[in-house]
Amino acid sequence: MGTLYGIGVGPGDPELLTMKAHRILRQADVIFCPEKEEGAGSFAFDIIEELVKEAKAEIVNLVYPMHYHGEKLQTMWEMNAGVIAEYLEGERTGAFITLGDPAVYSTFMYTLPYIERRGVTVEVVPGIPSFCAVADSMKMPLAAWSEDLLVMPVGRKGGGDLGEILRQHDNVVFMKPSANQEALVRAIRENGLEDSFVLVTKSGTGEERLITDFGELEQYDIPYLSTVIVKNPRKRRG
Repeated sequence: MGTLYGIGVGPGDPELLTMKAHRILRQADVIFCPEKEEGAGSFAFDIIEELVKEAKAEIVNLVYPMHYHGEKLQTMWEMNAGVIAEYLEGERTGAFITLGDPAVYSTFMYTLPYIERRGVTVEVVPGIPSFCAVADSMKMPLAAWSEDLLVMPVGRKGGGDLGEILRQHDNVVFMKPSANQEALVRAIRENGLEDSFVLVTKSGTGEERLITDFGELEQYDIPYLSTVIVKNPRKRRG
């Protein structure tokens, strides 16, 4: 059985790929690309497309639905693991690409146990998470001195829950803010943090958008590929 590399391709800028990721992608026999539905395409592949244009790799799209139905998801993870194992028979090398870092809310980690059960050797290659890229582009420390840092998805939490989180922590990274934009905006407003946030969408791409004005945030329809960082100055003073 072959080897599979789970590769973080970063938030969007191809130049943020690690040298190791670059080498493996150029040498892989197969590149596995997650997409939310058949034919939807893979944003992770868009990032590496130019890099692998002259490479030998076969491109295989794998569907990973954007829902939370546990049994259906587990069935899909197991099915995809089977597909991957079939492609890697005979000591072939595969690369499973995922946005950001594989250890941070990635589809790859959900599939990993099922892949290993198939006898595939797996290695994980780190990538740059979107929130690190955002903070660096803003020249803004995610955490300094004894400050804490919380990274979490907005999910279905209400404004009260998010507000309590903002009051408890110095720095909060909200992943997937489009899941409940109304609750997030309300939590920022009710805690007086209108001047203490940054929203970046499609970081590192030609479509990147930066929002620091709260009025603009209230009117903006946040897309899926977005990250919000909120820093609580009162919590740091207190």
